[in-house]
Amino acid sequence: MKSNRHSGFNLIELMIVIAIIGILASVAIPTYQNYIQESADNACLAEATAYARRAYTDIQLNKPVNAISSPIASACKEINGGNAVTTVASFTATAKTPGNATIGCDLLAEVICSKTTPTP
Repeated sequence: MKSNRHSGFNLIELMIVIAIIGILASVAIPTYQNYIQESADNACLAEATAYARRAYTDIQLNKPVNAISSPIASACKEINGGNAVTTVASFTATAKTPGNATIGCDLLAEVICSKTTPTP
């Protein structure tokens, strides 16, 4: 008697594997996008906090206004509109895409920065 040996997969098995991969992708892609957005927001928060600490220190050391550096935004779209912080006040920064947070830093409270994200 001849034996029928199959090597490989049949069409049903391949369709099941593709369906499983599709289900896994439908769960993983939104989670990954949220992770990327949160990472961009947190990077901007860290950058704005670092600038706020530097500006606060320069102000407390009574540096001349023209010696206080303007913010250089790399993780943020902009920090304080690109203008140097020369007085103890508050300012805002906005995260670059894919982030969508607005960072508020308050130098009056000795450099407290917080993140607010719009609700969808």
